[in-house]
Amino acid sequence: MKYKYLVELQELMEVHEISGAWSNQNLIQLLKHIEYDDIDSISEDELKDMTIMALSDLRPEEAAVKVLELRLGDRLNKGQRQNIAEELKEDRLWEEYADLKYHEELFNVACMLYWTFPKVYSEPDIVRMQLKVQALNSASEVNVKNPSASFIARLLNDGMEDNNMMYRLFDEQIKSNKFTESEDIIWIFEMSSYSDSDKSNVITLYTSWNWVEKLKGVKNYESTAYSDGQFI
Repeated sequence: MKYKYLVELQELMEVHEISGAWSNQNLIQLLKHIEYDDIDSISEDELKDMTIMALSDLRPEEAAVKVLELRLGDRLNKGQRQNIAEELKEDRLWEEYADLKYHEELFNVACMLYWTFPKVYSEPDIVRMQLKVQALNSASEVNVKNPSASFIARLLNDGMEDNNMMYRLFDEQIKSNKFTESEDIIWIFEMSSYSDSDKSNVITLYTSWNWVEKLKGVKNYESTAYSDGQFI
């Protein structure tokens, strides 16, 4: 293969929210959406607590619909929002919902519902990962400097056996030049500064456990991952 990397799995940690996913601006938007009065008088330090308190005045199902309306807008119809409001009480929809493109926002919705109604909605969990990726030849440096979601998804797949969920569902895409669903598998990622000395970068990412469960216990492995459009 043209591309070759050494991957060190530095962190595989369960987390219960994505930092910044519920920003102060998001909280203000939610308060406006539920028609809360006197928002301007709330200090930044109190904004999250006041939002939770205001939301708790609604019935759990009603609150869930309101949060879904805010986070997903008209991407869901009324019936879908009502069904999801009920299903989130029992199901891990950020892993199980049929359409992957909703998973990240369904997790963010689940976080707010748990904070507000902890006796009704379970605490959601996902994984934060940190990978040190080292290019083992010059052709591979471009992907270490500027990784894409398709590259990272293939990189993760290379560290697992072929019975992992990502490969079972998308093996043809993984082996092709177009891994469309990778954008919905790798929710968020960021890089540290590229190191010229050893041609490496550290990538931190968030995703759901079902995609990377089989990386538990893995420390180091080699990969031949590539970004969409690079397959020869």
